[in-house]
Amino acid sequence: MVRELERWQAEREAERVSPCECLVVRVTPDLGERIALSGEKVLIEEIFPETGDVMCNSVNAGWNQDPTHVIRFPLNGYCRLNSVQVLERLFQKGFSFKASCGGGVDSSQFSEYVLCRELQHSQAITSTPIRIKQEPLD
Repeated sequence: MVRELERWQAEREAERVSPCECLVVRVTPDLGERIALSGEKVLIEEIFPETGDVMCNSVNAGWNQDPTHVIRFPLNGYCRLNSVQVLERLFQKGFSFKASCGGGVDSSQFSEYVLCRELQHSQAITSTPIRIKQEPLD
């Protein structure tokens, strides 16, 4: 049994994947098309530079509860892109599909896509630059 566990552990270590960056794209067709992104703020700003000011200045927004990540950031509220254009831009930046799902009933349908891109060796070693958020004083 010990030998089998050691063999299993060796197989697992051989299968280890390289580090990657991930984003989740959520598309809902209600009232037009709503596109929401979840992931690291710096990564979203890199791919969609038009969102930079909004990410920094929206302190009390429901999607901005963490200093480094956003949850369901309403992308098409700040960019005039449809879901195909968003996915095309992500593919151009080296992302690929890892998973997807969808569901809903009647008027509340959705599709979610998990996209990842592998970090290059040089990117994996360097740390994410520290950004200091400036807020106006009262």
